[in-house]
Amino acid sequence: MCAVFWGVLLTWSVSHADEAQEPVKDQPAAAANSRQASNISIPPVVVTARRREEPAQQAPLPVSVVEQSRLETERQYQIQDLEQVFTNVTSQFLHARQSSLSIRGIGNNLPNEGLEGSVGIFLDNVYLSRPGMAAFDLFDVKKIELYRGPQGSLFGKNTTAGVLNIVTNKPSFEAESSLEASFGSRDFRQFKAMLNQPLNEVAALRISAYDTHDDGWIKNIFNGKQLNEINRKGIRGQLLVQPDHLTEFRLIVERNEEDSSTGTLVPYGYAPWRGTPAAPVSYADFLRRPVIAGMPGAKNVITDPEDYKVSFNDDQRVKVDQNALTLEMNRDINGYKLTSVTAWRDWHFKPQNDLDFSDLDVLRGGFGVDHYQRSQEIRLASPVSKVFDYVIGAYALDQDTTSRQAYTSGPYSLAINSTPNNSSIAGTGTQESRLYALFGSATWHLRPELDLTVGLRESRERKEARVIQNKAVGDPLNNVFPFSFILGDFDSGKLTTSEKSLAWNISPSYHLSEDTLAYMNFSASTKSGGFNLNSLVSPAITGGPDAITIDPERARNIDIGIKSNFLDQRLYVDANLFLTKVRDYQAIVSDVFIPRLTNVGDITSKGLETEFRFYPDRHWSLQGSLAYTDASFDNGTAPTPFEEFTTGFGAGNKSVRGNQVNGAPRWTSNTSIRHQWRPVDGVEHYTNLHYAWRSESFGDVTNSSFSRIPSYGLLNLTTGFKLTDGRQHWDIALWIRNALDERYFQGLTSTYNSYFASAGPPRTAGITVRMDF
Repeated sequence: MCAVFWGVLLTWSVSHADEAQEPVKDQPAAAANSRQASNISIPPVVVTARRREEPAQQAPLPVSVVEQSRLETERQYQIQDLEQVFTNVTSQFLHARQSSLSIRGIGNNLPNEGLEGSVGIFLDNVYLSRPGMAAFDLFDVKKIELYRGPQGSLFGKNTTAGVLNIVTNKPSFEAESSLEASFGSRDFRQFKAMLNQPLNEVAALRISAYDTHDDGWIKNIFNGKQLNEINRKGIRGQLLVQPDHLTEFRLIVERNEEDSSTGTLVPYGYAPWRGTPAAPVSYADFLRRPVIAGMPGAKNVITDPEDYKVSFNDDQRVKVDQNALTLEMNRDINGYKLTSVTAWRDWHFKPQNDLDFSDLDVLRGGFGVDHYQRSQEIRLASPVSKVFDYVIGAYALDQDTTSRQAYTSGPYSLAINSTPNNSSIAGTGTQESRLYALFGSATWHLRPELDLTVGLRESRERKEARVIQNKAVGDPLNNVFPFSFILGDFDSGKLTTSEKSLAWNISPSYHLSEDTLAYMNFSASTKSGGFNLNSLVSPAITGGPDAITIDPERARNIDIGIKSNFLDQRLYVDANLFLTKVRDYQAIVSDVFIPRLTNVGDITSKGLETEFRFYPDRHWSLQGSLAYTDASFDNGTAPTPFEEFTTGFGAGNKSVRGNQVNGAPRWTSNTSIRHQWRPVDGVEHYTNLHYAWRSESFGDVTNSSFSRIPSYGLLNLTTGFKLTDGRQHWDIALWIRNALDERYFQGLTSTYNSYFASAGPPRTAGITVRMDF
């Protein structure tokens, strides 16, 4: 089918070669000129939704953009901050491995090495296979684009919820440098540096680096230390070579590393613990009292998550490092643009966690991950013409992933979680994935006011996996039922899956007037299936290898939208209705002791999204967005909510029909107001206010009352001065993040009939000094 599509594209390109050599007026430039004519300088918003630059207002799909200046002013420097900028986006962040993004309520799940994200994250045209590969500071970023709805026809990997596209600043042939230092609450320190230097007439070098520290905001009352500490640093080097005006090479080398206690979770909700004690109690009460002769209860038990306190006797540590190499080539061939992107990345995660969430010596350990990926993409984009233009290409992605689980139990493990005392539990999951795809997207300009865009991608993917679990060793009870059954030897043998899938989109658009575009976007995509690589409890309980095999997730979507501008392009208003149907939704469900990957069922997400940007005069700018999303399960089953357990080992499965999808607030909004003026020549004063709000949601597909996350709003304030002295430009800013000191939570996980939460940072005040020269 793709071959036929390619043939149609090439036939059209040949038959309309004359038209192709007469490109239409450059739309981004035209938009910029119009803005200048309006006597107010408004920077154009340009996107690459169709793999060519065009104004966001001309792209016939829901797209949002945040540019470097806004990220810097509002102090948004982490991937989990983006839910404050983009409406209808939720970031679930526990630590680098346990992080995810959802769009329109789709995709917010704790990760499993066998599970790829429903939201694709791209960095400089390279797909990041693990969401945690984006857990670095957003430094020297030009812009971030958000595409809502299933994607596949033009982006490297099929996604069922959307795409987050991060674009960094590339080298230029004008010398520039910058130094930036920030200091704030909790000994917050952040340093950034950038050097851009032309080497000669054909080559330029750009080096960017950052180093960030935060003491953390979780108090460990067991030893008085602060947890959720951040120690993160990275460097990116780029070499741009332009041997002639038709050819460009861009080499990017990156390294990011982290050594911190990020991922410290606070006790959030204790469900009744039935079965082990004589009478129903909460897990908190269970920890408080001796349950066997000679066993002490926990010294400190935290019951209020808003205290931001824990009591851990074991280490909390996360080490992450990743390296990357990308070579991008662009070549102009008689107006056609040929692009090649060759990339290699690795990602390594090593944890050491207190897993019993108490100051008792029960269980410690975690999942370590080693991930390698190689990708190659080739695209050919035709010139923009008055009749027909297109992009065609091919894509390949190889991935090798190893997940190692290692746990050590203490002397009270048997009493608390039915695991043998003083034992060790280990297992390994490995997976190799090979993906190949052909794709194309074409736009027919049927009439001056009417366009039709059609895209198609055919993908073939093969995965091979193996899951091995070793029996618990170190305690004679291991040989006694049920330990030998639950934690016994298991080897899945070689598991394979081969899939062939089509992703497509059809987008008619119509200019109702010069300033108003109406569009419809029909799209479909498939997220590949795979295997549960993190199976701790023996799959023998639930049916052997079949129990760890996951089916593909399939999505179909329709958007109906309108994009308008008024008041001589000083007011932009976008609105769209959407409806997405997802079959065999891949999600993490909460069993008693460990989360488990499965296909829960089918979901429907529908709602309304609106955005506006308003520039009333030279001094004021306002922008904001509002979204309503109803994302719920049409059918499916999951383990019974904790509050309905009949014993300490659960109560079987229950239908989730009608449940709100986890991590899917019904309402999200954000508003940003900026004022700037020049009191004297060479001095600019600016003030920025940003407020983001979201309604309540659930942290679990079961909609357990113990996983309910209340609504919350975050207020960020910034004021500062920009000073110009010759070639030197200074920016001195005072800022407060979470100015109202809201206590909020960015994700939940569960075990022992209880939920544990990632607590968002409290009020943080600081100062930033930046010099550009």
